[in-house]
Amino acid sequence: MVVGAGQGSSFESGLIPGSLPDDEFAALVQEEADGSPPRVFALVEEYGQREDCEIFAWGLEFEKRAAVFDLDGTLFARCASADGAHALFSRIRNVRLAWPSAAAPQPRG
Repeated sequence: MVVGAGQGSSFESGLIPGSLPDDEFAALVQEEADGSPPRVFALVEEYGQREDCEIFAWGLEFEKRAAVFDLDGTLFARCASADGAHALFSRIRNVRLAWPSAAAPQPRG
């Protein structure tokens, strides 16, 4: 027994009325992901007088907020920005804000 409209209908093509074909929807999903990806940053702890350093935490900066994670992935803090995260953690540790080369902020024109 077939339920729904006859031959040539959305039901026959596998589409739900109002939905996009899979390839068009995949392009829409990709466009959404490409539209405003978060930027990765690191808070790097400095030891001594610029003698050594290591990553203290990683962060993701979104358009209006940032999240900072421990090296094991535990959420440390939510801040307004990467600069805000740097200011917060600079109160308790000697950290510098670093942008991996691929995620470095682009000059605003």
